[in-house]
Amino acid sequence: MLKNIHFCDGLTDDYLQDIKSFIKEWESVANEILVQTSGSTGPPKTIRLLKTKVKASALATGAFFNFQSNQTALLNLSPNYIAGKLMLVRAIEFGMNLIVAPNDKDPLTNIPMQEIDFAAFVPYQVKAILSNPSSRAKYEEIKNVIIGGAVIDSKLENALTKLSNHNYATFGMTETITHFALRSISMQEDYFTCLPGISVGINEAEGLIIHKNEITTEIQTNDRIELLDDQRFKWLGRLDNIVNSAGIKISPELIESRIENKIPKNRFYLMGRKSDTFGEELVLYIEGELNAAELLEHLKPEISKYELPKAVICVPKFEETASGKVIRKQF
Repeated sequence: MLKNIHFCDGLTDDYLQDIKSFIKEWESVANEILVQTSGSTGPPKTIRLLKTKVKASALATGAFFNFQSNQTALLNLSPNYIAGKLMLVRAIEFGMNLIVAPNDKDPLTNIPMQEIDFAAFVPYQVKAILSNPSSRAKYEEIKNVIIGGAVIDSKLENALTKLSNHNYATFGMTETITHFALRSISMQEDYFTCLPGISVGINEAEGLIIHKNEITTEIQTNDRIELLDDQRFKWLGRLDNIVNSAGIKISPELIESRIENKIPKNRFYLMGRKSDTFGEELVLYIEGELNAAELLEHLKPEISKYELPKAVICVPKFEETASGKVIRKQF
């Protein structure tokens, strides 16, 4: 059970009720919990997860960070989604102290300056925190931070490497009950390391295989990877996003990482679409208005002619998941 819980100022009644409801659900005799998916790969839906598997996920994270009962965790994510639920489960199972902060863009505004051992944020929260000197100082007092739910852009990642605490990018999916691997941003690692008890492999299509473990059965995912060993891998993009243009396979995510510094003020993504000439062609979708011809000229030095988008489509506003992750779709 929770060792001690502290509620900060600024919490809404609904947020508090959701926290209390989940704690009651977790401590009930039922062997499953209900979880709302984010909607990043389809319409949001409610799924059931076995408590034994959820607990195994919490224990794996705890083993990685060496959680102790005298440590303090921070909750600032909705307990209606898996990331918030897992923060509560970790604190309960390890008997940790828990600070509950608002589920806001900058959740650190109303918390006292103190050392916190573990916290989780989505990228848009971290950006807001680092832009506020007071919140930034509090953030650096958090020993270990995991960041997930959406892409961490290069500007944010670079800012995180300059902080004194330890920051990690997460890798996971609904089937793995939040993250199963972590990448140290602070150590500037370019690979993910699996949590204790989890190992991975690769199939003929260069897709990631997660071997059977206490959390999940064996899973073959649509993530294209470079396998370093059975504990470490580099993520190269999504197999289902690969664009086969005139016989050349293009990974949109790899190109995005190379051109994001050239498009600093607009969110964007790359996708394939059918082409009578090439079979498929790469299209750049960008949020807001800009001069497409000028942008393409600006991108040419960074990528090959085969990787240059064949079209630029401006979209007034991208659709997002609850965690702020852009939903890729054709327009």
